[in-house]
Amino acid sequence: MRALVRWQRRRCGRRPTPRVAIIDTQSVPCIGVRGPRGSDGAKKLVGRKRVALVDAEGHILARAVEPANVQDRDTLAALDDGKEQWPSLSLAILDGAITAERCREWCHIPGMRHRVVEKEPDQTGVVVLERRWVVERTFGWLGHWGGLLRERAGRLDVATSRLARLASLMAARALNNLA
Repeated sequence: MRALVRWQRRRCGRRPTPRVAIIDTQSVPCIGVRGPRGSDGAKKLVGRKRVALVDAEGHILARAVEPANVQDRDTLAALDDGKEQWPSLSLAILDGAITAERCREWCHIPGMRHRVVEKEPDQTGVVVLERRWVVERTFGWLGHWGGLLRERAGRLDVATSRLARLASLMAARALNNLA
């Protein structure tokens, strides 16, 4: 998957190693499967939470799946392995829900800076935030490509590997479509 991301970045005219990481979560309902799941009170659903670390183009650098009752600020630890594979990352763009002190510490471990983007208090409705639309678009692609509107896997590691397989298929197809 790392090789595919590097090829895609070169094709887009970028350096093969990313410097900017955009991190977000997506809560999705679970079908009636065994395995860990939780209730996300904010979204009012029982299911799982997908955590994604993408570059500025939307290529998936790291991914994980957690029960939905895990707070957004507590999901960053699931991305540790993926973050270590990209030591070139120097800036993390985070959602306003990921603002705890331990999130700052997570970003500073390899020397990465962080920036929190959130909407202004007087803004209502859907607001497009700086660079956050990239990760939202990636979540949309995952739902379109693999029917991942609901989580079907019983185990978290199987759900995470499904995300990896789908990200690899998306990258390979993008490389074949030279249009």
